Amino acid sequence: MTRSDLKEGLGESFEHVRELGFFGEVPSDWPLAVSWRPGRAGGIHPGVHGIALSVRPARSADRAEIREALREIVLPELHDWITHAVTATEVWKAASHRRVWRWTENRVFESEETS
Repeated sequence: MTRSDLKEGLGESFEHVRELGFFGEVPSDWPLAVSWRPGRAGGIHPGVHGIALSVRPARSADRAEIREALREIVLPELHDWITHAVTATEVWKAASHRRVWRWTENRVFESEETS
């Protein structure tokens, strides 16, 4: 997944992404994660708040299938998550949130949300 893929798939929602990171050289079972960082940020990097995306490399054998699934399944879900984050109540925005999409043996993305 590239910056261009994300920009194309998310459309105007991409403008709300404050930080985009491409991490690691070792393939991961979770190719995409999004987090909401409240403005207070616990005193660590107080200027870093809002939506952050993390992209991890995929195994080359699965890369084409993962990219297709990201485009067809995950990016629409991510778009909805970003829309929710931007329009959420102050109570929601005051807490940290994270959603991770995992690539399972069945080649299905499963998402996991934490607060």
